[in-house]
Amino acid sequence: MEREIRSIEVRKIHPNRRVVCLEESIEDLEQSIRQRGQLEPVEISFVGESFRIMDGEKRWRACRRLGMTHIKAVIVSS
Repeated sequence: MEREIRSIEVRKIHPNRRVVCLEESIEDLEQSIRQRGQLEPVEISFVGESFRIMDGEKRWRACRRLGMTHIKAVIVSS
């Protein structure tokens, strides 16, 4: 099964409120994305008029901190 990777506006994606992320792990990922770019897409599902993160919360947070306006994402059915 092939997954279509799309570019989605960061502001249209909302976090998964159940996920707790350690600050240090987000900082490490932020540094990696700054050096190599976003290698793995986040997985999101469509909820109302926006998206909710299913997998990749730390990647999303790191990209936001870097000021990225778009993020690579795969839309999955919920």
